[in-house]
Amino acid sequence: MEIYTEEFVETLFNRMSKTYGVANYVSSFGFTERWRRQCVREINWGKKQAIGYDLMSGMGESWNLINTESQVRHQLIGVDLSREMNKMADKNKRKYPKLEIEIEQQNVLKNEIPDNTAEYIISTFGLKTFSQDQLKLLAKEVKRILKPNGEFSMVEISKPTSKILLVPYMLYLKYLIPIIGKVFMGDAVGYRMLGVYCNNFKDCSKFKTLLENEGLEVEMKKYFFGCATGVVGRKPS
Repeated sequence: MEIYTEEFVETLFNRMSKTYGVANYVSSFGFTERWRRQCVREINWGKKQAIGYDLMSGMGESWNLINTESQVRHQLIGVDLSREMNKMADKNKRKYPKLEIEIEQQNVLKNEIPDNTAEYIISTFGLKTFSQDQLKLLAKEVKRILKPNGEFSMVEISKPTSKILLVPYMLYLKYLIPIIGKVFMGDAVGYRMLGVYCNNFKDCSKFKTLLENEGLEVEMKKYFFGCATGVVGRKPS
């Protein structure tokens, strides 16, 4: 499908780069920030970290949380294919003294990251932009990039299983977010795509299976009755 091509996704997020952070926070009533924090805290920050990766890093929205949680100064590499998102991230990276941040503009599915280099991988709200075939490739990349005993934690907005929540939540995704995008940001079409991606993605359960198929230890997390889900785990030694 065209909406999963590199060109489509890059163009979409280039277009939304100036408003994405504010729109996400406003439209989620602050829940995205809470879910990011929960995702970051799944990593064992008691260990000394030398290098970690933030995949689909956007504007670096998770870096303040990583900077707060990490025990020692270490290198963090943000990987995102959106040129404009990376420009915004580059402006933000100097705020975080515990992190030696580098930003790499590349498609994580066709990346140049060396094997077995990451102590941890974080990803917040980037999974929905992948098809099932692409998620299979992503699972392989997570295994390849992580060091033995390296950890990962990823979170994504999801369709709740509760029938009470499902209908209003999908109305929110399909209609409220585009309205907020139009009223506050002047872009209803771009933000409507977020609802399309979330509806197609559903939750992290299939991605959990794909990670397990790669031999990774995985646990699925549910946040706020399944309105967001995550995968947390490690690469065995």
